[in-house]
Amino acid sequence: MDKAPEKTLGKISEEDSAPSFMTQVGPLLFLTSIFFLGFIGRIIFSPLMPAIENDLGLTHADAGALFLMISLGYFVSLIGSGFISCRIGHKKTIVISAVAVGVMLGVLSICETLWEIRIGMLLLGLAAGLYLPSGIASVTSIADPRHWGRAIAIHELAPNLGFVVAPLLSELLMAWFS
Repeated sequence: MDKAPEKTLGKISEEDSAPSFMTQVGPLLFLTSIFFLGFIGRIIFSPLMPAIENDLGLTHADAGALFLMISLGYFVSLIGSGFISCRIGHKKTIVISAVAVGVMLGVLSICETLWEIRIGMLLLGLAAGLYLPSGIASVTSIADPRHWGRAIAIHELAPNLGFVVAPLLSELLMAWFS
């Protein structure tokens, strides 16, 4: 004679008290949009590189070196981001990364020499690399552990969407700007 487990009146199980996933979507989309903008800031140069090569008279090697500088900065920043976020926290690290990416894109727009552009690309990579470890930590702190798979999947839409949007955006903007 097996008895089915009975719910006790007045007690709430852990599953009932956990927040629904829909209450967590807003902050997740906000983090995803920050990631998207930082990612676009890093990869927008790829579809623009033929025009940049022509305008600045760069060789393919010079253009490749620019991407090497971004990647080098990103690599160093990913490794060192833990040292920064443990001192100032993940939220401040995300803010610093987002602001620094914006500032570096502005600085890159006024660079005149190839060396200035290379240093700007290195600094852009450094700024962008700060985000990812703190972003993932923030996603897992926002979402209930039952929903981590969904939350990370939403967060990881940013780079995939960026690979589609970057060429379209650059083509659209090249019609109006140099």
